[in-house]
Amino acid sequence: MVGFTVEDMERYAADMERRAKRFEELQGRMAAVTATGSSPSGRVTVTVDNNGVPSAITLSAGARGADPSTLAAEIMSTMRSAQARLRTVVSDTVRNSVGDDPVGAAIIQNFTERFPEREAADQVTPPPPVQPPTPPAPPAPNPVPPPVPPASGHAPGWPGEPPAPQPRSRKPNREQIVTPDEPDDDDDYFNKKSWLV
Repeated sequence: MVGFTVEDMERYAADMERRAKRFEELQGRMAAVTATGSSPSGRVTVTVDNNGVPSAITLSAGARGADPSTLAAEIMSTMRSAQARLRTVVSDTVRNSVGDDPVGAAIIQNFTERFPEREAADQVTPPPPVQPPTPPAPPAPNPVPPPVPPASGHAPGWPGEPPAPQPRSRKPNREQIVTPDEPDDDDDYFNKKSWLV
């Protein structure tokens, strides 16, 4: 078993102290890391923070009036471009701070897996043109025309119209005599009286 001398322990402690100091500096640098990407058209600029989360999205005047789906695809593509640039910035920052330290290599590997290289298929491609909707076919003509109400608007039996009133005769029926079915005692008395009395 190999023993450690006091000098070995001091060197080890000093090395660990230097390493801890480097990682403390790395932590400060990583907190300030950002990356920015711009679309090929120049209409979109996206900035991401040290976690790859967008912190700013800027649209130029050329984005005004653009097709919404095309603009959305351009924003997403630009964000991925900024994240790919972040991976490069983080890798350079880690190597400059801690060199080839295994912990630093693990940090670089983590960002490489989260934000892989962009492929050619990831470039912005305009969506297919939107076809206008086909108007519905006009209804087939009705061979039997609907009935037309008369000009008066009060035809009997017409749907929604009140029935026409029955005509009334202006001449009263004066020839009809109404008498009680059976005469009573008062009728006999008054029938025997004369208007002259």
